[in-house]
Amino acid sequence: MKRPPFFSGFKDPRKMQEFQLRVVPTDNNNFGLELYQCSYKKAGEKRRPAAKRLGRLKGNALVLARQSIYQVLKANNYDPNTLTYRRKNPYILDEETGVNLAILFQALQPLRKPDKIMNIASGVGEMSNEEAHYWFAKVNNGHRNSALRALRILLGE
Repeated sequence: MKRPPFFSGFKDPRKMQEFQLRVVPTDNNNFGLELYQCSYKKAGEKRRPAAKRLGRLKGNALVLARQSIYQVLKANNYDPNTLTYRRKNPYILDEETGVNLAILFQALQPLRKPDKIMNIASGVGEMSNEEAHYWFAKVNNGHRNSALRALRILLGE
């Protein structure tokens, strides 16, 4: 179907990047979360390549960032009450929320101070789609350490 020129900014959902949020059970009925970026299936291939893990969140950082995670689940039509250590199936996320969650997971992974975790979670949640894609590209395409340091300084104060 050919689209008229005024649809040039329209995003076709079939061409958007897919992300998966997986629950990883830990000890004493607790769990962690892992975020994966799914690869595109290339022409001629029977299966698409394995998904790439972008980050893991567990413990105190997960507890402090739970409101941001609940918002992502709601935005993808999931009930946040289904987020338990028993869940086996991954949550399938759209590109916009997956990118935001990837930035959040990667920025929060090494942090321990609750005030910094809360500030960064709030700052990532307030990012525009373009700003989130900018930081996602910086972090995942060769400038990981310096980009994450800059992001933590920018949002952590």
